[in-house]
Amino acid sequence: METGTTIELMGWRIGLRAAVDTAQKQFPEFILTEAPRFQHGNMPNEVSLLLPTNAGIKRLIDAVIDKAHLHPDGMLGLFLADPFLNLPLELARLADTKIRWATNLPSVGQQDTDFEQQLTDVGLDFSRELKKLSEIKSYGYRIAIVVADAASAKSAAALEPEAMIILPRIADFAAGFPSLRQRRSMALDISLALEATGWTGALLGLGEATELDHERQWPEPLDGLVCRPQILG
Repeated sequence: METGTTIELMGWRIGLRAAVDTAQKQFPEFILTEAPRFQHGNMPNEVSLLLPTNAGIKRLIDAVIDKAHLHPDGMLGLFLADPFLNLPLELARLADTKIRWATNLPSVGQQDTDFEQQLTDVGLDFSRELKKLSEIKSYGYRIAIVVADAASAKSAAALEPEAMIILPRIADFAAGFPSLRQRRSMALDISLALEATGWTGALLGLGEATELDHERQWPEPLDGLVCRPQILG
């Protein structure tokens, strides 16, 4: 991308159950990520956000700073497996904004298992994201962790995040947006795995914006929904 060009931002709205604990209701109302540079009707934004065509964390924070008055207190979604990421520098730049939440979005955990293993072989894996999230937490930020299965959720629990966000893998989008049945099955598996860890944060799952007003239909283990992303004006 040309120098000086401001990237577009994408918002993932967060909705919590009415009965969620008061402390958990302090969540931001949305997650901010960069919008994919390559957008196509046949490729969901949740998938295209993982393409190597995107601008990266530096440009994302440039945009957040430039538009701080429009989106003052969201949770920032960062690609933390980036091997060239200078996290202390970027967090120093972010300090002048009101953003105090971060998450690993997009996440290498969204990749298919075979490709995820290849990333693990070169050190660009989910454990790298966890190390960066731990570092972010040490700077005083509150963290949520994107997970794709029970194993990653159990690893994430050790960091005691405020929340975990269940995001389906790329393959789960092959026939369109994953069904409520698929998402319920994922939520149940992850919830059961977390019971043994003692973690007590909020468990969130991806959903359609139209589902926000139908709380009874949400997968039972979830404390809230993260809505599919929309490009912000």
